[in-house]
Parts: sequence; structure tokens; C-alpha cells
Amino acid sequence: MYHPRFKGNHYDIGYKLGSLLKKNNIQLYGFNALDDFQYRYGSQSEPVISKYFPQAGAEMRGMAEAMDISYARFSAWLLCISVCLKMPHCSMLACHHNGQIILGRNNDLSPIFRKMSCSALYAPADGYSFIANSSAFVGAEDGINEKGLAAGMTYIWAKELKPGMNSMFLVRYILEKCASVQQGLEAIQTIPIGGAFHLLLADNHEIAHAECSPQKIKINRGNFLAATNHFISKEMQRYEEPKDLYHSYSRYETAVRAADNVPGDAVEYIKGILSGKKGFMCQYEKALNFETVWSSVYDITGAIIYRAEGNPARVRYKEESRLFL
Repeated sequence: MYHPRFKGNHYDIGYKLGSLLKKNNIQLYGFNALDDFQYRYGSQSEPVISKYFPQAGAEMRGMAEAMDISYARFSAWLLCISVCLKMPHCSMLACHHNGQIILGRNNDLSPIFRKMSCSALYAPADGYSFIANSSAFVGAEDGINEKGLAAGMTYIWAKELKPGMNSMFLVRYILEKCASVQQGLEAIQTIPIGGAFHLLLADNHEIAHAECSPQKIKINRGNFLAATNHFISKEMQRYEEPKDLYHSYSRYETAVRAADNVPGDAVEYIKGILSGKKGFMCQYEKALNFETVWSSVYDITGAIIYRAEGNPARVRYKEESRLFL
């Protein structure tokens, strides 16, 4: 993974990142293959970004200009990601146990995304500082901010798409703009949703899980929450195409079974679940050409970030010290 640091206004952040990508000849996977439907969907979603998260628009514009490519096409491509283009099929869980609050997440993708994945430290001029892990750009699959608010997403195959903010941009928005789980939940109930996904939030006081679609949002609470790549609530299942995406049901069942026996040290237990020690989680067969590209564990209570940069069944978690010094 790359480990860049970005500071200042969003256009400059975008220009710096775009320059790095151009210098290192990083390919934009799927950019040149964007079809008419994807371009139209992304273009229709751009006004939502301009209204609710104009800073992200400025960052995309800076990137596009640094790479000397069309802003219209580049923004359309990014706004398709996690909706109708690249689809992160991931597992995540959050635990509130014995005074500890932890959020953990595996990011599962084709190995091709290893080269473009990054864990970036952002210090925007008009937002909270945060760590964002991403296999794309501008948006984020998971992260945590200086206020101790962690967030993560997983993809769901939606029956119907509507122009709106995709899950990765929403995670980025929450990390940059929100200081608590409650503020994050208020954001997703205000901003138009594009696509279907799970969102998991955790702060120093509580955890929450949102099942999201353009038609409805269902908020779940509890002391142990988990999500993979299918809706859990019966009322939300009408909004998805039922697909067992990369063993989604098995991964969810592993997490749910593990919830019944959380020991004293919840952090190590969460690492064990994500590493496949409690059942199927990251042990994909080689023929799938699909694997856990990274795994994150956020110890909210202890203000410690752990990340395995690779499949956690084979790669050790290491502490990330750039945000909480």
C-alpha cells in the first residue's frame, strides 16, 4: 500500500495525488472501459457531490488536471465505483464489550488492486484529520478520524440505482465532516444515496449499523454488529438482487457465531475473526483470483489503529501511528 500524507485545500490535495499517480504510471482500472450507462450514472451523480460535498469535487478536479484527463469522465468513473463498476466484497464487524469499542474490516478485491491501494493521512484545511484506506481515490472503504469516529462500508447488489453519493464517498464525507456516530447517521439520512450498501460506525460511546439503499435506510444497534454483502433485515431484502457474493452468507455466519463468545481482550478476538481463525472469512480459493487486500482493526477506546497490508491469515497486523501520536 501507498502511505501518502495530504494537507491543505482539496484542489491542492487532488493535484498532489494526481501528480503522484502520473509519475508512478498508476493505471485507472476500468476508466477507459466506462460504458454509456456507467458514464450517465456517474454524470447524474456529480451534482449531488457538488451540492453536499463540494470539497470532494475540488479534489477530483485537481486530480484530473494533474493527470491531464477529462474531469467529466474522471468524476463519472469515481462516482460509479462501489455502485456499478468496481465492487468491494468485504466483511466488517463492530463490538462493544467490557468497556472496549472496536471496529474491524476486511477489504476483499481482485489482487490487481494491491498496486493502487493506499492508506492516506488527510489533514484538510476545513475538516477533521483522518486516516482513509482506499483501493480507489477520493473515496474511502474504511478509516478513522481525529475525533475517534471510525467508519466502513460493504457493497450490496442493488435492484435499482438512483443518482446519489456512493458508499466510498459517504465514508470519506463522514470521516472528514462528522465527530460522532449520531452525526454520521444524520448525514446518511440527509444525503441522497446512490446504490445499496452496509455502513458501520463506531465512536467512543456507541456502535451502529446502517443498511442503505436509495429507497430506504434501516438503522441497527447492539453490542456486536456485522455485515458482509447481503442485506440482513427482511424489510431491506426487497431492494437487493439476492446473490451470495464471494461466500457472503458464510462470512456473515462466521461473525455471528463468534459474537456469542467474546473474551476479555476483544481486540485480539476481532483480529482472529477477520483472520479466519473462527471460521470462513478470508480463505478464498485460489481459482477465484480474489482475496483480502488489507484488513483494518480500530481500537476506538484505546485510540490504536491496526492494519494488515495483505490477507490477515498470512500477514501480521501492525500499528498505524500517524493519526494518534
